Amino acid sequence: MGRGRYALVAGLLLVLSVERVRPGQGSCPDCPAGTFCGKSRSPACAPCPPHSFSRSPGQEACQPCRRCEGVFRTKRPCSPTSDAECECGPGLRCRGPGCAQCEPDCGPGREPAAHGCRDCDPGTFNDQKLGTCRPWTDCARDGKAVLVNGTKERDAVCGPRPAGVSPGAPSAPAPTPEPAPEPAFLKPVRTAQEEDGCSCGFPEEEEGEEGQL
Repeated sequence: MGRGRYALVAGLLLVLSVERVRPGQGSCPDCPAGTFCGKSRSPACAPCPPHSFSRSPGQEACQPCRRCEGVFRTKRPCSPTSDAECECGPGLRCRGPGCAQCEPDCGPGREPAAHGCRDCDPGTFNDQKLGTCRPWTDCARDGKAVLVNGTKERDAVCGPRPAGVSPGAPSAPAPTPEPAPEPAFLKPVRTAQEEDGCSCGFPEEEEGEEGQL
């Protein structure tokens, strides 16, 4: 019984010690966020100096604020309880957690490169303001036909394959319409009676002229 009671008391003391010093509270839990108590563990809490902060209470020191310099600009300034937030300047975009780096904002049809931006390679596209180039959809692999070819800024559009065309075979070209026949121009044809009438008229005119003479 004596050993059991001793183990129980020891366990209670361990729990109390863990509860008394929680993670993030440091050595002076009475000091709120935005203040620190220092390594001397003085009961008085001092505010964080300019350009420094402490997010959680009970800190022995304040952390320096991030400086938004170079390609970065300040999105939200530093405060005694929070760090500064940075963002990238015009023509750039954030990369990594907390906007750790800036990279060129290339736009659709392009992607970031080692130095600036570059166009998407043939067979790839980027239809977003951010991101990288991606391969076109393989319509043949899905057993479909290409309805609209892909470009640098948009993906290929697939659709049902025409009946009788096996997968992987090129789509049959659309039949070319034959030109309409040109209209035939008809020439007037004189009948035999019209020709006889014309040939008989001239002698009568000649006889009339002779009679007048």
